[in-house]
Amino acid sequence: MSSRYLIVKEKNKKEITYFEYDKLSGFNMASKSKNIKLKDAINVNKIIVINPSFIEKTINKKINNKIKNLIDLLANIYSDPDDEDPAGTLMHALNEVERFKRQMINKYEEYMTKEQIKLLERKIAILEQQVTIQAYYINERKEALYESHKAR
Repeated sequence: MSSRYLIVKEKNKKEITYFEYDKLSGFNMASKSKNIKLKDAINVNKIIVINPSFIEKTINKKINNKIKNLIDLLANIYSDPDDEDPAGTLMHALNEVERFKRQMINKYEEYMTKEQIKLLERKIAILEQQVTIQAYYINERKEALYESHKAR
């Protein structure tokens, strides 16, 4: 039988508080590495965050990290002009942006305010726009190369 704990931090209180944690609703966070076993330590499989401000900060951090990773992916596309399959790389980037959009809607929408959702949608639209602009740029460059070879 696994033990379940609730950690409550309150200043200068010396009492134990019990909650019916099965009935609490909050943001579920699972451990990234499930096989870590430390000697003389508590192994945590799942955390339920109840504090709304902490949920907001956690979700914003996760979203910002994912957006940063998408921007890095797009930057790598821009910085590699000798890519043998730029269209495939762009399609991969567009698929990643779309996957990110669906993931954010499915996972975090119930915890986000309307303003946060609008801001996130604007950021996603900008990422999609950048991928589309890069696709047009690569297409124009290919057509220019084709025309220059055809003229010879």
